[in-house]
Amino acid sequence: MALLTKKSIYGLMAIYELYSRKEDLKPMHLKDISKATDVPQSYLEQIFIELKKANLISSTRGAKGGYSISKREKEILIKDILVVLDGEICTIKDRTNNPVFDTFFNDCNRELNAIFDKPLSYIDDYKQLIANQINYSI
Repeated sequence: MALLTKKSIYGLMAIYELYSRKEDLKPMHLKDISKATDVPQSYLEQIFIELKKANLISSTRGAKGGYSISKREKEILIKDILVVLDGEICTIKDRTNNPVFDTFFNDCNRELNAIFDKPLSYIDDYKQLIANQINYSI
């Protein structure tokens, strides 16, 4: 049982790629995002349609066009991306008719949402962690 689909994982990876290149101040072409994330371009096209409708990313047409983050990256929560692409984040949607299990699953849902209720910049911590591990092992 997987909690997140490839669609939301790929979407998160793609938006993080846009975020990590924000210093360039120019939109990124879809083929470059695809290459950097190793996500098929045709799949990214479908994902970006949904992310654009949700105003998480914007697009610019033309030779110097491409995609960029719509909001300030600190305003975008990881949860925002996952909800747009997969819907509500929860362990169980229906009630069980058992108050003990209903309470348990409500707590699980609350904790699960708290895990993803972090800004996109939170992933930088993991990027730094991996960089430190690579530097240490060399």
